[in-house]
Amino acid sequence: MPGGADVIVVGAGSSGCVVAERLSRDPARRVLWLEAGGDKAAATELRLDRLPVEAGSQRAVHYPSRQGFDLPRGRGLGGSSAVNGGYFMRWHKSDFAGWPWPQQEIAAAYDRLDGGEAGGGSMHVAAFADDELHEYARAFENHWHDQGFGDSTGPWPDVGVVRVRSNRDGWLRRSAAESIAQRIEGRKNLQLLTDSEVIGLRRSGDRITAVVVGEQVIAADEVILCAGTLGTAQLLARSGIVGAQSIGVWEHREVLVRFTPATPPAPAARALLQSVLHTDDGIEIRCYNGDFADFISGVPATGPAMGVALMHTGEPGSIAWDLTSGLVVDLGEVSRSDREKLAVWAERVREMLDGPRFAALVERSGGGAVIDSVVRTSQHAWGTLPMGVDTDWLGRVTAVSGLRVLDASILPTAGSSGPHATVMMVASYIADQIA
Repeated sequence: MPGGADVIVVGAGSSGCVVAERLSRDPARRVLWLEAGGDKAAATELRLDRLPVEAGSQRAVHYPSRQGFDLPRGRGLGGSSAVNGGYFMRWHKSDFAGWPWPQQEIAAAYDRLDGGEAGGGSMHVAAFADDELHEYARAFENHWHDQGFGDSTGPWPDVGVVRVRSNRDGWLRRSAAESIAQRIEGRKNLQLLTDSEVIGLRRSGDRITAVVVGEQVIAADEVILCAGTLGTAQLLARSGIVGAQSIGVWEHREVLVRFTPATPPAPAARALLQSVLHTDDGIEIRCYNGDFADFISGVPATGPAMGVALMHTGEPGSIAWDLTSGLVVDLGEVSRSDREKLAVWAERVREMLDGPRFAALVERSGGGAVIDSVVRTSQHAWGTLPMGVDTDWLGRVTAVSGLRVLDASILPTAGSSGPHATVMMVASYIADQIA
């Protein structure tokens, strides 16, 4: 766009798609939309039985952690929504306690995305039906029903057995790119440039005035960062907007309980995650429908697993950045009380796998299910610039003017479900307010 733009949106993932589409509805507003990766994913990459995040994938960028895990994030149009497991669930209503936004407007923003009670919405959301369940998921639900847990149904999850609502077209993941493509076609005031990585922000005094792409400096009245928690943190640290050694980050830490499948094994799954259990002490038990090696190319086979995830962790990690190492994430230490909680539920999952509901699905001769000693991560980084602290409640960064952040960086609290649907809800709500 000659002469710059009114708004530059950085990132074309889940939040960037929502923001660019909403702000460009006004034909008088010039919106420049920049994405570091390529165009939309191919249909083969959107299959729910494939997560294209392996090393070397053009659809993912990998950030290192001090714990030794790679932290892959989506790259290209659609971002992580084009490579994740297709889990699209709201937070619990109680997770919004203390937010100043009206509950009915939060619900309306979710409804636009997931269709509310009926499902659908722009993200084509649907719960997995009974006849779509993998054998592991069916046994999982039956076990927790035996344990006295009821079903949590409808668009708002709560404590109990929760059938996963998924953003999909049949067995294909529906990314944020597909959800907005038809609505932006022909908009002359919106220009999307892929393969255009923003490597810095320019400022004049206390105001952000431009972005740097390669050797180009592109001016804008406002810059909106939607590059994802880790991508946004890297850009802000590299540009000197936040302290390179003082960025806090939150994660859903997870323990895996592994088992050996019976012979013959259950048929291959068509989706990784179809059912979860939400507990009243903030744990999500995840019924993964196979070995991660079944879904990610090049990953060593370690056997199928169930996940025990800490959704309301008590301790944050941190992010550091320097010119030599780039961005490095320290997931932090898990507190003693959180470790004890994880251990209690991991033992209950082990007992489930060694119990009658899984008798035909788990090989018992090798000693049964085993609790992994390593506390891993759910790949759900958030909260580096929480609303009400580092930004206002519309994502405006308090340290400088002319800059907003509208991705998971600004989530101010933890949620009882994964963040994908809520990140898009937040972007949708704020974009409506500032349009």
